[in-house]
Amino acid sequence: MKKNNNISGALLPGTRRDSGSALLTAMIFAFVIGALSLTYLKLASNEYRAAVRSSLYASCLNLAESGVEMGIAELNAGSVSGSEGRGERQDFLADAGFTGDVQYVILNASASSPEIYAEGRIYSAVMPVVKKQVKVGLSSGFAPFEKGFSSRNGISFSGSNVTLDSYNSNYGEYNEDVNAAGRAAEYGVAGKNKNDDIYVASEFLDGSGGVSVSVGNGTVYGYVQTGGASSAEVKNNGMVTTYTGSDREQHQDDRITSDFYADYPVTEMPTGSYPTQNVNGIITITGSDDVDNPKYYKVGNMSLTGKEMLTISGHVVFVMTGDIKVNSSGGIVLDDTANSSEHDAEDKGSSLQVYTAGDVNIGGGGVTNDGGVASDFSVFGTADMDGTSAGQTIKIAGNGVLAASVYAPNADVTVNGGGSTGNVFGAVVALHATITGGGEFHFDEALRDIVDDGGTYEVSSWLEMTGETPESTPINMASYFE
Repeated sequence: MKKNNNISGALLPGTRRDSGSALLTAMIFAFVIGALSLTYLKLASNEYRAAVRSSLYASCLNLAESGVEMGIAELNAGSVSGSEGRGERQDFLADAGFTGDVQYVILNASASSPEIYAEGRIYSAVMPVVKKQVKVGLSSGFAPFEKGFSSRNGISFSGSNVTLDSYNSNYGEYNEDVNAAGRAAEYGVAGKNKNDDIYVASEFLDGSGGVSVSVGNGTVYGYVQTGGASSAEVKNNGMVTTYTGSDREQHQDDRITSDFYADYPVTEMPTGSYPTQNVNGIITITGSDDVDNPKYYKVGNMSLTGKEMLTISGHVVFVMTGDIKVNSSGGIVLDDTANSSEHDAEDKGSSLQVYTAGDVNIGGGGVTNDGGVASDFSVFGTADMDGTSAGQTIKIAGNGVLAASVYAPNADVTVNGGGSTGNVFGAVVALHATITGGGEFHFDEALRDIVDDGGTYEVSSWLEMTGETPESTPINMASYFE
């Protein structure tokens, strides 16, 4: 008889126990995966919120700077009075579910040195309020060359032997024995006319972070200033230092600050009917013998090449409609013997002011300016921005010695010294500035005496109120709007 081995409907020994273990293992894996997924999602959410808040903080800083501009505009328009303070609030941003506003307070508005506190705020229904506050000190009048070497959108050094320092032409020539006035002021280093009081200063137009002043391997005998969000870069062989003291010739971090605010209005082209003057070949142009009333000329393109030489006798202003190019052995000479001795001392010699929206390239023999008085040769860039780019380029290059002041807040300015005599004396204001080559730049501190007293205000200090120190503790803006 055949035996029937029917095991249907029956469990083998241990099967129930194994199935229970597998179920428990699956549940544990499901729990772990769920927990990891939840953690990942939370982490991703936190990173997203952090990225959004970081972006909002940058936007808030831009809004605060806009508040500063609005406050300055009110002061310049004369629409603010009183000394206790004035507050304004304006809606300024509404995008993608976020709302923002600018609020600012002008304190001591009737004084010569008012202060503006401005705050940008951004908020939404799902995130806490994000805000940034800045404190800006103002002074009446505008001193365009207060810093020495500054730009609105970055400064770069190229080359390991770029050097910047300062001197004062009121006390004689650079690195010579100071005159009696200099000795009375106890000016200079060991009786020599040189100093460490230049400010290399820049930020970024969009208020973003990053390196706005790249010193590289260069040397600044003075100070470096950046905007609140930007920073300075100094490589191993570079330094920001002083000529005197125990730490001289060593890098000093405390000479780098982040309180720069670039407020440089564009100079307007002079208007009027002026005689047209062609500038070519070997030519002498005669101006006024009164420094306060120079003679104006309308000039197209100016090109001095080969041995072509322009001599300026007296005080002259060029209102340019074209470009300037000086190369090869060409050059410009300011006649230091012009005008008779019957005139005041300040009227002696010659000066040239150039107003141009075109490009400027000064190389070759450059500009011969005996005595190195930078105020005697001035270039004013009048170009508007080309979208977000510079509206003109200004290049100062070659092996010559140039004493000049360059004020061109919408220009790319390049200072390119060369050889042992490639030195530039004066001051620079640019959109973006580059200094390169083997020469040196010496800021003429006498240019600080040039002040436009046209009733306008300039920024003298800028501080982001981070709360890290008592001085940077934000004020309660709400109290001014109750």
